[in-house]
Amino acid sequence: MDRLSSFVLRRLRHVQRREIRRLAVRNGLLMMTTAIVDGFVVGRYVPAFDPSHLIGELDQDRQWIRDRLAAFLIDAPKDSSGRPDLLSAAPVWPAQLRRRLPAGNGADDAALAYAVRLVAEAGEVLGIKTMATVLLLAAAIEESGVELRDLVAFLRQPAGVFAVQVSVEGFERSLPHLVEETAFVPFGPYVGMAADFTFVDELWRYVEGQAKRVFLQIPVAKSYRPSSSAMRAQLLWALAHGSPVLAVAETHQGVPDQVDLTSDVRLTGGGISVTFLADLLEAVYGSDAVSRHDGLIAVIDAGALTLDDLSIAIRPGRSILSSIEALVGLAVHNREERDNEKDKGHTASSRRLITQSPSERAAQSSQDRSAKGDNRRSKAQPTGAEVINPVPADGETPGEGRPPLLVETLTGYGAAKDWALGVKADLADYLAGDLAWSDMSTKLLLSGPPGTGKTTFARAMCNSLQIPLVVTSVSTWLQGEYLNAVLDRMANTFAEARAQAPCILFIDEIDGIGMRVSASRQHADYWNACVNKLIELLDGAVKSAGVIIVGATNRPNEIDEAIHRSGRLETHIEIPRPDIPSLAGILAHHLGADLDVVAKSDIQDGGQP
Repeated sequence: MDRLSSFVLRRLRHVQRREIRRLAVRNGLLMMTTAIVDGFVVGRYVPAFDPSHLIGELDQDRQWIRDRLAAFLIDAPKDSSGRPDLLSAAPVWPAQLRRRLPAGNGADDAALAYAVRLVAEAGEVLGIKTMATVLLLAAAIEESGVELRDLVAFLRQPAGVFAVQVSVEGFERSLPHLVEETAFVPFGPYVGMAADFTFVDELWRYVEGQAKRVFLQIPVAKSYRPSSSAMRAQLLWALAHGSPVLAVAETHQGVPDQVDLTSDVRLTGGGISVTFLADLLEAVYGSDAVSRHDGLIAVIDAGALTLDDLSIAIRPGRSILSSIEALVGLAVHNREERDNEKDKGHTASSRRLITQSPSERAAQSSQDRSAKGDNRRSKAQPTGAEVINPVPADGETPGEGRPPLLVETLTGYGAAKDWALGVKADLADYLAGDLAWSDMSTKLLLSGPPGTGKTTFARAMCNSLQIPLVVTSVSTWLQGEYLNAVLDRMANTFAEARAQAPCILFIDEIDGIGMRVSASRQHADYWNACVNKLIELLDGAVKSAGVIIVGATNRPNEIDEAIHRSGRLETHIEIPRPDIPSLAGILAHHLGADLDVVAKSDIQDGGQP
């Protein structure tokens, strides 16, 4: 193992053990005291438990702490706001373990230091994927000829741009996870904001009760990479606010040109090699164990392995021989599976789920589009949307024998009714050529409690404006089997609406699209891609002239801020629960002609006219 790889692994262990010691102090397992060293007052950790229970055997003592004091090595439960839950029971001290004597000096200091070291090691949980990511990063730094001190200097500066390309499946997600979830990268802690960045306008944000430095995570995989104009806007916003920018690629598609051409640091690394595997196994099992099995390691088809494979094969407590055998088997399995997929062409694979790598999803989507034209694909994959034609103004609601539902006759809709009538007037001017579509208010976020008539409002608009109504929902989009199918359903729905223009596109349960989350969170790339796609479709990147878009939700606070920003669903109207006059109007509409009979009967029985 070279010096740089050894250094980064030592730093990874150091920062984790440092956090464990701080956590142990908060939980009461360790205490902070002061000592005078060469005339300077320094702080030091001492155990709050009696170290005389330790026998001096490192492995046994470490396991002794885990068995008896595990509750002191984990974070306390947190409430919904991320604060410690004060109602949760605190760890209970076994009476025989509490140390009652003050810290001693001389020979006793060595025992205290040994106990503190054991606490840090007992709580240490270094994932294989994290260690592998650090080693891949070190190899990329070495291959790119970047000095470590220069890299650290750019990290200290505001608005640094970093481009990293390492050809290993899973690296695109594992590096942001390393940045966010560990203290490995200096000048943090960090929180990544994926894709559209413009709703964040501060250098630091409070996340889970901790102030974290914001950085922009640039999407790379084509399945959810923003357009060039959107990418430029993101970069300008991030750099204007002094936030770092990170783009990570794991395929030949590479980092977007806007980032690559402006990057301060550009790192490029190869894939998983036999040398890399030897370094990783050495970090886990030691150099002697690797030397004894170097012949077996040399025959592994390292290039066929992924980061997930490493986590599956190399596990704590497992022998190095078992890990090597598992790596050999996984490499053979992956190679055969990839060869079979090439032979089968477009045959579905169980690996292509939302948890598959971004590179595979992008590659699969590209293959699908190259095999079929976009138009043929749209016809072969229905969107699930329903097209409702308006009832003629002088007609009756089919099968109901009453006048059609119109915005003009709605009661209890307040500002929503005014907005719809304004759109009706503007639409007439647009069709007459007197008004440009861009000058109209044509995008609405409609919210309100369940049962307040959001769908009814859309049907009434359809009849009043005398244009078709295209009805869909987020749950309909999510019926797609894979991410590329979901994104296609979304795009094809908008295309179907444009084909019906002028029309109304009604998107129910729009809160189901969710909010973008940190790039390192589980399935973040899936949900962020869905949100980004909707933003793109609402933004006008795909022309929507002639389409009035209404999104309905019961939970407006659970929609990503960027979705109802200017130019998208910028008009937000809430439908309140109906009051007494509104209820009377609703009842009158549903009774229709029967209302006269009810009123007449009431007068004959002595009621007031």
